[in-house]
Amino acid sequence: MNYYELQLVARNTPGCLERILNTSRVRGFEIKHFNAKLHPRHNHFKIELAVASNRSQQHLVMQLAKQYDIRELSPAKRKFAAIKA
Repeated sequence: MNYYELQLVARNTPGCLERILNTSRVRGFEIKHFNAKLHPRHNHFKIELAVASNRSQQHLVMQLAKQYDIRELSPAKRKFAAIKA
């Protein structure tokens, strides 16, 4: 299983955060970390999302980019290998 990190900027609209999480889960990605900070002056969220999946990160990026709330989306440069306990 591969671990990926994404950084997003999304408009503060009703259901925005739920749509991001739901899209990630429906597309076969397990949420490992989710952090959203609201910047009220600009009315947008800065989001850090870490996921795990056997699927390609690009699959998730393409699906999230289609959402009208997303203003910026950038995959982190690092890819994490699975950690076995």
